[in-house]
Amino acid sequence: MAGYDQYIKIKPSFEKEARDFFLFLQKVGRRYSRPIKINYRYLKRGRFYVSVDGGSGGIDALFQELIINRGLYYYGCTLSNRESVILSVVLPVFRQLIDQRFESSQSRFLRKHILGKYRQNDFIPTNIINKHGYEFEVLFRKWDLGAMSNKDYIIELDALLTHFLLNKLGHSKGNKSLNFNILVKELSKRYIMFSDTKATFHRIHQMRVGALHRLEVPRTTNKLGSLSINLFRYFQYIDEFEESRKYKTIKSGRKRYRRIKYGEERFADSNGKIIDWSDTAKERPCGDCGVKEGQLHVDGCDVEQCPKCKEPLLGCYHK
Repeated sequence: MAGYDQYIKIKPSFEKEARDFFLFLQKVGRRYSRPIKINYRYLKRGRFYVSVDGGSGGIDALFQELIINRGLYYYGCTLSNRESVILSVVLPVFRQLIDQRFESSQSRFLRKHILGKYRQNDFIPTNIINKHGYEFEVLFRKWDLGAMSNKDYIIELDALLTHFLLNKLGHSKGNKSLNFNILVKELSKRYIMFSDTKATFHRIHQMRVGALHRLEVPRTTNKLGSLSINLFRYFQYIDEFEESRKYKTIKSGRKRYRRIKYGEERFADSNGKIIDWSDTAKERPCGDCGVKEGQLHVDGCDVEQCPKCKEPLLGCYHK
């Protein structure tokens, strides 16, 4: 989602303080190379109409930076009636902005953070729900905003990916783990992992080894950015994959039908001959959504078969 608009409500008696806070947000937004435009209009009775316009990544970065760099806390420090304005303006306005913008806004931490009672280390609003994807976005945004060096980012990113691999493979705490490359190979047999994802994992691990053991100074900011984009896409896809596994059936009329897993498809060709997908599924993942044999397809996959009419589910009205 790029530009968007919304209505925000505060206590009517704090109209002036709210206008001041919107002016502060406008000023911060103008600092970006592609400025983020925040416009507002007061509608009376404590209601504002707010529009936010700019690149999707820039809007997200603006809201995340205000937390990572403690911009909201420092803004609060400039207020004469600090606590009442924070609780009646800064907190509700910013909470409504990020709740509208992000899937996982983490807004429950905002109050203590803005008041300076909760040091910001590990939370930012994000659009990634799964645990490791969320931790990755926090780490990435700190690096992207210049809060950590390339070397520190690579080392911490490699540790995060290692923990992700061990967790997905069911590794028991306290036991010796396998070599990183073997972990990647094992996970690719059991879980969704695309060829470019594996290459990204391997490259980051190589960069970490170079930084720690060969005293190489990582100067590859552009390369790190490209690898990070690959990881963003992968962790976002994990959300879609995990979400699709929650729904075991589809409903058509008053009946429910069990969804057909990858490898159980039985499509008929133009001559009416039934094509069995079980052998294909044993050899390789789904060519569209990447799931393994016996797993449910990701929503929107053009291979999934409708359990009622046996046509592709994507173009079927039974879904």
